[in-house]
Amino acid sequence: MAILLHQSGVLFGVNLSLADIFCMAITVVLLLQSRLHFPITATVFFLIVSIIIFITANFVVPIQFQYSPSLSSVLTNYIKFFACFIYFLVGYNLFILERIESVIKYYSLFGICIGFVGVVFTFLHLPFFRDLLFFADVRFRGLMIDPNYFSVLQLTALVYFLRANEINPRVKSIAMIIIPLSVLISGSKTGMITLFLYLLFVFFGYLISSNKKATTILYQLIFISLMVLIMPIVMSFFQKMAIEIFSSIPSLERVQYLFVDFQNAISESGSERDDVWMAALGLIQLSPLFGIGIGTYIDLAWMKFGVDNVAHNSYLQFLAEWGIPITVVFFSYMIYLLFTVTKIRNISNYSLILRDMIIILLIGSLAVSLNNARILWLILGALVALLMFYKHSSSGGSYDV
Repeated sequence: MAILLHQSGVLFGVNLSLADIFCMAITVVLLLQSRLHFPITATVFFLIVSIIIFITANFVVPIQFQYSPSLSSVLTNYIKFFACFIYFLVGYNLFILERIESVIKYYSLFGICIGFVGVVFTFLHLPFFRDLLFFADVRFRGLMIDPNYFSVLQLTALVYFLRANEINPRVKSIAMIIIPLSVLISGSKTGMITLFLYLLFVFFGYLISSNKKATTILYQLIFISLMVLIMPIVMSFFQKMAIEIFSSIPSLERVQYLFVDFQNAISESGSERDDVWMAALGLIQLSPLFGIGIGTYIDLAWMKFGVDNVAHNSYLQFLAEWGIPITVVFFSYMIYLLFTVTKIRNISNYSLILRDMIIILLIGSLAVSLNNARILWLILGALVALLMFYKHSSSGGSYDV
């Protein structure tokens, strides 16, 4: 299942992946063996959200907006929501079964393999399988349906090579080159910004880490001061070099705006995020408490604001569909989860990998709708199980879910 998390495609109007088959198989097998654990709080929350979004779509929206969504649209989107919970459940149980480390390992290894294929195809201008691997014959998307989605997944794979201690240094160095390059050739500005912010997070995490000598801290402060002083010169040189390099490869032309004209990067060269974000904000204002439910978003966005696309922002998508109260509860818990896991003493590297993968997905969610992302819910389930394990361990009790 791990390697198939890098693959998805649209079939009968639904975004499907071969990983879905294995995810369902794991769930059924564990259920038949009476080994499937259900986290009570998460399951209750899922049921509450299910009831609210279903009632809102079928009864509140028709009255408030004089629009009745088709039953097929509601059911299709509810299946997506239910699938997210199944992935959450599988991630939760894989952690309990001590299998999550293997999943992360093979998921990340396959990620670097896909990235390597993209780099070779792009720089050698190979004509094979371009309809499968490239968006508009230009932007590398791997086996995913969207290059932005692909770029964020690549960065979640990067975490493993950055954090895991057992990796050969040579392999780690190769991964540090291949994965950023694969993000670059996807032409995803979202991916590049996410990469920069995550590396900044890692850098500051290293700066404030404990067990450092005073001289080490002093050297770091001197280094940072020098970097700040020479940054204008470096950026000026890099901008000139970037224009020449990026213009030679079509997929990189979109990314160069981040380096030469960042202010217009989100609205120029095909992004146009401002229109879909404003439409999402408009829908949130129209129904702030209970949202608009499932299976209604695109039709209502078109009816009210002339935008026929999703929010391209997971936070806005959740707020529009779930309503403000439930969304605030959900993301507040995610923040609590990340902070609590970070404070655990002697935390394992794989625990940090799970945490960082969620952080990357949360950063990427600012410009991509990842509310149905399989890897997000899988890792979230594992992280919830991790937190429960440490709580029970620290209290001296048994791990009873």
